[in-house]
Amino acid sequence: MDEGFYLFVGGDMLHGAIPFVDVWDRKPLGLFIIYAFFHLFGPYRLWAYQIGALASVCLTAVVAMKMARCVASAIGALFAALLYVAWLNLAGGEGGQSPVFYNLLAGCAMLNIVRLISAEKPTQSEIIKKGGMAMLLFGLSLQIKYTTVFEGCFAGIFLGYILRQNRFSWGATARYLLLFAAIALLPTVLVGGGYWLCGYGWNWWFANILSIFHRTKEPPAILAHNFMNIMLLIGPLLLNIVLQMILCRNRTAVQRKCAFFFNAWSVCAVIGVFLIGEWYNHYAIPAFLPLSIASAALFASPVGRIWLMVLLAAGTVAGQVMVLENQKNSGNARTFHNVLNVISKEKGCLFIYNGSAIFYDFLPPCKLTDHPFPGHFHSVVENRATGMDPATEIKKVLGQNPTYIMAYTPAEPDENEAVRAILYDRIRQAYMEAYRERQGNGFLVLYRLDAHHKP
Repeated sequence: MDEGFYLFVGGDMLHGAIPFVDVWDRKPLGLFIIYAFFHLFGPYRLWAYQIGALASVCLTAVVAMKMARCVASAIGALFAALLYVAWLNLAGGEGGQSPVFYNLLAGCAMLNIVRLISAEKPTQSEIIKKGGMAMLLFGLSLQIKYTTVFEGCFAGIFLGYILRQNRFSWGATARYLLLFAAIALLPTVLVGGGYWLCGYGWNWWFANILSIFHRTKEPPAILAHNFMNIMLLIGPLLLNIVLQMILCRNRTAVQRKCAFFFNAWSVCAVIGVFLIGEWYNHYAIPAFLPLSIASAALFASPVGRIWLMVLLAAGTVAGQVMVLENQKNSGNARTFHNVLNVISKEKGCLFIYNGSAIFYDFLPPCKLTDHPFPGHFHSVVENRATGMDPATEIKKVLGQNPTYIMAYTPAEPDENEAVRAILYDRIRQAYMEAYRERQGNGFLVLYRLDAHHKP
């Protein structure tokens, strides 16, 4: 659902649309620029973004190996990298979710800090140079998703610790920390400033900064379910930190320093996951990188080695099973082509109330709303968080008599019942079912406007 929307917005940008103005979402501009690049591959754009995501995963795994070498052998570092790759599939990261891309930048940023920790006596210029590069990389990652702010803050605090350890005065430390903070904020300030100069400052400010605070909480039962899922994903990797503290005692001074850094980074990333709220599975992906690297030290212990092998095998098998389940329950190539074939028989505008926005990207442009992301209509969490009233907006959309409506039945537990009632009242009056397919516990349904209701 998310990746299809990113690709659609990226394509819209290439045709002149301005994110947060012509097409609304709260993801940063950088993420849409990445998908606009993938969209340049035309009919091969789905391949392009999947290959781009795969390349990002591979490079992130290489970066993880480089960092893990500080606390483990080459084989132990390889296991850490493979653990990261395997765990992505467990959390819906088999495609192009935003953390798949920004984890590479976060990993490269942290690698600069790890090199400072590993150096016996880094020079002042090395500390400033590598620290500045680390914060710039975090600044760029913020423009893919703002949740990297937690890890970025941790990196800045740790750089302050390094400055003090290398005899920088309190005044000098404060000055350099302000410099690092300014570097990290620079990409976001430039984007925001660009919007202000173009007269769209409020659009950018509300979408990127304010709107997230207007979201309401999921129903308690859903929150509890999501929390348990997140714990099942993170728990085994968190256990590795405890195990390596018990099993790996014979370490060099540098290994102890690096292990402390990886453990602290892991804890910070996990705290960040839980502070975000909602706890969808893919929210855990940022924590997988530090947790996997911290796990590498276990390979030095016979017991830890066996445990890592079991964990990697279990994660790999379970991940592949989950990928197959996702294809079965969330749609696949067959679903995609079936829906497009139905629409091709009688061309017209499609409104996606619930489903993947990828269909918008493969149909002729049809501007029904500037809030095309389906979740902004059907999710009760977003009811007052997107700058539009979904009940009013859906009436406006339905008033344009879209030829097709895509929805999911039965209603989901977190559905906005008032908006759904408006939608289905109109469907009963003027639409007939054109396609239905089972997905998970319900059905994806495509409705077509009756001939005598067409304008």
